[in-house]
Amino acid sequence: MNKKVLIVSFSFEQEEEAFQVLRDGGYEPVLLAEKDRAGFSEDDLAAYWKGLPEKPAGIIMGADIALGEKFASQADGLKAISLNCAGYDHLDLAAFQKRNIIICNVPRQNFEAVADFAWGMIICVMRRIAEGDRAIRSGKWCKGVERGIAVSGKTIGIIGFGAIGQAVAKRAMGFDMRILVSSTSRKPELALKYNAIYVDRETLFKEADIIIPTCPHVPETHHIINKNSIALMKKSAVVVNPSRGGIIDTEALYNALKEGRIAGAALDVYEKEPLYESKLFELENVVLTPHMGGLADREIHNVAMQSAYNMISLLEGKPTGSEIIGGSM
Repeated sequence: MNKKVLIVSFSFEQEEEAFQVLRDGGYEPVLLAEKDRAGFSEDDLAAYWKGLPEKPAGIIMGADIALGEKFASQADGLKAISLNCAGYDHLDLAAFQKRNIIICNVPRQNFEAVADFAWGMIICVMRRIAEGDRAIRSGKWCKGVERGIAVSGKTIGIIGFGAIGQAVAKRAMGFDMRILVSSTSRKPELALKYNAIYVDRETLFKEADIIIPTCPHVPETHHIINKNSIALMKKSAVVVNPSRGGIIDTEALYNALKEGRIAGAALDVYEKEPLYESKLFELENVVLTPHMGGLADREIHNVAMQSAYNMISLLEGKPTGSEIIGGSM
């Protein structure tokens, strides 16, 4: 078996210690650096792979390139993919599974960082911090940002109540918030722990001042925030999305923000990434960040280390520290 591992992850490439884990395990990292693959598509990665004289046995990658049948069918020699992230909705698992390419992710490593970031987004959009920054830099002082929205004491609606959702709720308790939760599973012990109230999704949309999805993007959650659900929201509501872009119908959200049907939004994820052009750029009442919620120093390091160890385990047929989400050992 080839001992090369292709690295296609900007956060991983920052962590020399994770590279050393691979080297100590007898593997040779091959870096496709961020600067050399800006705007890479599945076709581009397939062409790059085809041009490699020796095909790596493994790939360590993030979530910025969607891969499916086109790449999988041309990935000669590929045995395993170790995701340097928790999400995997950018991969067509079936395309890799039928070729016996094993995939695993790194779950529950960066949920605290994502929750911290989500709260930064909430405060930023409600208190108009980004707008204030732009105003003072343009010499306007506080013109146009004289009135923000109070944060404490509000009602927050959390869609999905896994690790990130619970971490968001924990922080909401410190803001004396009423916490509404819509989840496919209802656990009374969690409701008690976080002083949360389980409600149906319609009630959440109607009553929450802050709507924040923290669920995975699966067929059942695709575009759950759409024209109809937005119509239920308060005019003063804000939508904050630190999870996955496909959960929100971007066109419906854009129209609602432009027409003032809701107060604002803060987005860290998008239906198409990376986002270089968007009508959202025209709007002042939306805060946009480049899928950086989990990219805190501690979490970047921990995730990179785990994905390196996972890569070695996958290629050697040993148990990993993470769940196998595609293929089998």
